[in-house]
Amino acid sequence: MYLCGGGILMKLNNIYNFKNPIKHFLDIDRLAYPSDIETFDVDSLCWTEPVKFRLRKDEDKYRTLKMPNILSFVRAYHYYKGMPNFTDIQSIDYKHKRLSANIDTGDFKSGEYDSQLNEDFERLCIYDHLLRLDIKEYYGRIYTHNLKLAENGYKDNVLSGLNLGQTNGLLMGNYLSLYFAESMLHDICKLIEKYINDENINCDFMYFSDDFYFFCNKYDTERLVKCFDKSLEKYEFERNESKKDIFTYEDYNKYNILTRYWKRVVGHCNIEALKDYEKENKHKCIIKHKLAFLNQLIYRMSNLADDKLKRIFINNFFKTKYFRELDLNKFQTKFYDYHQLCFLLKFSPEALLYSADKFAVMNDFDNNKVLTFFATRYSEILKEPFNEEQLYYYYALKQFCFEDIIKDNKNAVLKTDNQVLISYYLKDGYFDEDDISRLKEKTSEQFWFQNYHLILFTPELKNDLENNITKYLIPTNAKKPVKINLFMNFYKDNLNENKELINDIESVKEKIVEYLELRAEETLLDYEEE
Repeated sequence: MYLCGGGILMKLNNIYNFKNPIKHFLDIDRLAYPSDIETFDVDSLCWTEPVKFRLRKDEDKYRTLKMPNILSFVRAYHYYKGMPNFTDIQSIDYKHKRLSANIDTGDFKSGEYDSQLNEDFERLCIYDHLLRLDIKEYYGRIYTHNLKLAENGYKDNVLSGLNLGQTNGLLMGNYLSLYFAESMLHDICKLIEKYINDENINCDFMYFSDDFYFFCNKYDTERLVKCFDKSLEKYEFERNESKKDIFTYEDYNKYNILTRYWKRVVGHCNIEALKDYEKENKHKCIIKHKLAFLNQLIYRMSNLADDKLKRIFINNFFKTKYFRELDLNKFQTKFYDYHQLCFLLKFSPEALLYSADKFAVMNDFDNNKVLTFFATRYSEILKEPFNEEQLYYYYALKQFCFEDIIKDNKNAVLKTDNQVLISYYLKDGYFDEDDISRLKEKTSEQFWFQNYHLILFTPELKNDLENNITKYLIPTNAKKPVKINLFMNFYKDNLNENKELINDIESVKEKIVEYLELRAEETLLDYEEE
């Protein structure tokens, strides 16, 4: 961890991967960096190629997270951390921004969603409509020359160099890109505000990332769309025409019922627990609780509008302090609990991160009854392009000690381009000599993440370290000796110290628990402030 401008301790890992749960599997804070990482000449760097990691977006669609070269990224972080409001993007635009970032959790601040929702309903009592619009492919269309870096005394090539020198588009998934994207949104907002005032339109508006919320009266809806389009055109963006939503108070109330549903699920479970307590006192015996929340989750999610909301509903329930503090050894499992749980996990595999560790140690839970589910689903998800869900299943398989399933699917894992998962198979020794030989053939820079671990966990490669760093890890665009030596020394130091880029699975569990505890504390603090 490093002190950034203003003396605030920043977790590099949360900067490197912000918001996405993949951050629990990585730890770049443990790496050894050059002693002058904060100050060395950025011209010593070169263009580097990021690692692609695909995330589910919709049912059969994905978006691509790109993880930049670590040394180049950390130098870029230190280079840009003096930018205005770098550690507090909420300060960039308090008036229009909906959510703020929390570097401690590597996520957006918990509790603000509920607060914003209450304010939304207040506005919908004043105005007729909520008009929701967004920018088409926003991150992919941001032109780095338009970020006004030169005005603040910075170069944009340090940023574009993280993506092979591409000046059109920011890498998705890291805090640096989020900061610059939010900075540009502030400029767009100022222009939107100007056009709204010129048109004398009475409305309130705000944004979350590239989603804009306009609270307006019905006769102004189309005028606002024109103001939005006109503002985007100025910055060479365009509106996503497939995403134009108009809500009334009643419509929005139906769409946003997640918080009430979580409370109802918890309330129902508490009532069931109270009944069991009364039975215990009456019959003078111990009665185990039912896993009533599983049935309640399925019942409530059936009333939600779309799959995205359903996944948020499931994931956030298993993230709650209520669930995490449940002593599942005081519960019993019925035959139907297994298929209900499997259905929820199949629908939203991210929930595996927040629940597998608890069910795996539950005394009354029969692991054999979910064995076939995990064997089938892991095999199937390895055929899909969704890298993060493959990783979630691997984590759960480790929690349940389903080693045979992991081993049986090593060939399927090799066929994926999931470099994080392949690195775990290398670390845990699941690949044989033939498998290693196949991996050795992938020498291009795009495989640097798995190749780092290939060298680390293959003695014959590590014994000839400099040659294999040159073969597998030195960026293609590092042509001059000063550039080659910079990357050579970085990789050599860390490989000699056996520093992995991935956490062992027990550490992943600890990271997730720490994240959930911080999230719960943050939510509690919000309630106390209210």
